[in-house]
Amino acid sequence: MDDLRIQNAKVYINGQFEYTNVYVKDGVINRLASELYPASEIVDATHKLVLPGFIDPHVHFALDCGKNHSADDFYTGSIAAAYGGVTTIIDFLDPVDNVNDLELAYQRRLKEAQASVVDYQFHATIKNPKGDLEAFVKKVLELGMTSIKLFTTYSDSGRRTFDPQIKELLQLSRQYGVLITAHIENDDMIKIKSTDTFRDLSLSRPSICETSEALKLAGFVKETGGKLYMVHLSSGETLKRLKDEYLDLLNKQFFIESCPQYFVLSNDCLQQSDGFLYTMAPPIRSLHEQLILKNMIDDVFTIGTDHCPFMKAEKNHIFLKDISLGIGGVEHAFNLLYQIFSDQIIDKMTKNSALIHRLYPQKGQIAVGSDADLVIYKPENNYSIKTNHSRCDYNLYQDFPSAGYVDSTIVRGRFLIRNQQFENGKGHLVKRR
Repeated sequence: MDDLRIQNAKVYINGQFEYTNVYVKDGVINRLASELYPASEIVDATHKLVLPGFIDPHVHFALDCGKNHSADDFYTGSIAAAYGGVTTIIDFLDPVDNVNDLELAYQRRLKEAQASVVDYQFHATIKNPKGDLEAFVKKVLELGMTSIKLFTTYSDSGRRTFDPQIKELLQLSRQYGVLITAHIENDDMIKIKSTDTFRDLSLSRPSICETSEALKLAGFVKETGGKLYMVHLSSGETLKRLKDEYLDLLNKQFFIESCPQYFVLSNDCLQQSDGFLYTMAPPIRSLHEQLILKNMIDDVFTIGTDHCPFMKAEKNHIFLKDISLGIGGVEHAFNLLYQIFSDQIIDKMTKNSALIHRLYPQKGQIAVGSDADLVIYKPENNYSIKTNHSRCDYNLYQDFPSAGYVDSTIVRGRFLIRNQQFENGKGHLVKRR
C-alpha cells in the first residue's frame, strides 16, 4: 500500500499538465496513474495544481555581514521557503581564499543548515584566491559541492576575484565539470561616495557595470570553453547584449539566473520616502530595462531569490554606506512570477535549477523514482499577497497581485505546509550528482 495518494488534480509532468493521481511511498513518487490504488492517506486536490517542489538556488540564510546579520536563519528562512512551495534551497559558504579554510567553512555552514526544515545544499565561495586553484576545485568536489561562487567586485572588502584567476577557474570548470557561479559587476565602474544616499544607488551601480562585465566574462567563457552561471541578472539590457553577441553560449555555457524583484520592482521605488528598504546589489532597474527583461523571459534559465532581508531598523538610514543591501523574497517568488508568466515560469524554478545544479533527477520533476517534493497550488482570480513568514519585520510585496497561493508543500513525502498551516519537519543535505 502507498503512503499517500493525491487525486483529482492537474499534475505538471514533462512540461505540461495531465489529470492523474500521484502516489507516494517511502518518500519518493511510486506511481502516476489514473486508477485508484489504496493508500494510507488520501488528499483530494480538485481544482488545484500539483507541481514539482520549487528549488531556490540562491539564498543567504544566517549571513554574517559584520555589524548586521540577515534577518532569517536556516530555520525561519526555510519555513518562509516552505510557505512559498520551496522544497530545496542552495545557500553559500563563507568566502575563503585558500583550500585549507574551505572545509572549515563547509563544516560551519553544515552545522547551521541542520536547522532547515527543507532540503539544502551549498555553493562554495572563493575570494581573491591564494594558492593552488586546482586543489581548491578538487576539494569542492570532494565535499560534495559542484559550484564555486566568485565576485568580480567588492575589492574594498577583499572579496573580488581578478581576471587571471577567473580564467583559470573557467579552464578548471571545463576539466572537472564544476560550475563557476558569479556575481557580475564591473568593480572599476562602481562609484559610491560617502555622501550618496539610498536614492543614488542606481547611479552609483549603473546597468553598464553589469552589462560590460557580463560581456567580458562571456568572452572568457568562449576563450576557455568553461561553464559560468550568472547570478541575479538585473537588467534586460544586459540580457539583450548577451543574446546579441553570445547567442551560441547563452544557457549552454553561460547560464542566466534572475530574481523576482527585477521583474516587479523598478528604481522608482528608491525615490520613495522608504526607498532605503529597496536597496540591493545589483540595484533594481528602470521600467524600460524591466520591460526588456520580461519580454526575454525565455532566455532566463533559472529563478533564484537572493533572499537576504535585513530588519527595518538596519535599513533605515540615509547614506548608502550605512545600509545593509539585500531584500527577502523566498516565500513570494512563485506567486509573483506565476501571476506574470503563468506556466512559463515553472521549469525555471524546478527542472532547470535541478539540472544546472546537479540535483536532477532526484529533484525538479514529478516522475516515478524522484523525491516526492510536491506543491499543491490553488489558482485564484483577484488574489493578492497577504502573509509573510520571514522573520523580517516588513514585506515589500504586501498586496502585490498573485495568481493564487500555495495550499500545501510536501518534502520527500511529508507535509511541511498542509492547508496553509506549518507542520514541523527536518530538511536533509541533498547529494549532487
